[in-house]
Amino acid sequence: MTVAPRMYEALAGRAGYAPVRRGEAPPAKIVIDGVGKRFATDAPDTPPVLGELALAIAENEFVVLLGRSGCGKTTLLNIVAGLETATSGSVTIDGERVMRPGQGKGMVFQQGALFPWLTAVQNIVFAAKSRGVPAAQRGTLASELLALVGLTGAGDKYPFELSGGMQQRVAIARALALDPQILLKDEPFGALDELTRIEMQNELLRVWAARRKTVVFVTHSIWEALMLADRILVMAPRPGRVVLDRRLALARPRSRVDPELLALYETIWGALQ
Repeated sequence: MTVAPRMYEALAGRAGYAPVRRGEAPPAKIVIDGVGKRFATDAPDTPPVLGELALAIAENEFVVLLGRSGCGKTTLLNIVAGLETATSGSVTIDGERVMRPGQGKGMVFQQGALFPWLTAVQNIVFAAKSRGVPAAQRGTLASELLALVGLTGAGDKYPFELSGGMQQRVAIARALALDPQILLKDEPFGALDELTRIEMQNELLRVWAARRKTVVFVTHSIWEALMLADRILVMAPRPGRVVLDRRLALARPRSRVDPELLALYETIWGALQ
């Protein structure tokens, strides 16, 4: 399904964040130093899932990992999250080596991964409790975060009563309840229809503008990367490696008919080939 440019711009115009241009990149928040990954089930002559990657991600930067299935982008995200261990190299956050989940990171998955037996508010309260927020403050925090993601009035709904986009909004609110320094997102909008996906992209940017975090976002979609990113890292497979590293000094919200974006789309498409 193709979204007409005017419709896209109309949705973007309702996003609720001011167009901004990014300035000089601040010091590195995340340092990926020579990270390689090989699974135990790989044959000896099989190239590794990840080559020895070396990257630095700045504080509050919105970075998108873009590539085909099998290029290692989710594996890299999981290593940054502390969910997988690198075969070689290291990841550090503010100079501290990543050894486990947590450590100031919040993860959002494609399916939201909400607890189905808890309401929207209860899912967020659970995260707040795990962070040590006092009991008297958890409900207020949950209500504030639901309002932030545009779900005021839906707090008593269970996940099965919410649409896919609404579930993702709750998942974002729950991640924010942990007050992470870094948000890690693995194809969070991949299962949504295109119109809902565009709305969620704008919603994410609005929330990011309000609560600045360092974001590492995985996607297969070139347009999603172009709409969201401060910086796009295009990855190629076996060994997983970065074949294009491009920063975008473009105002938000962005339009699919912007000549600069169209030219960059062609550049990225070429890199993916």
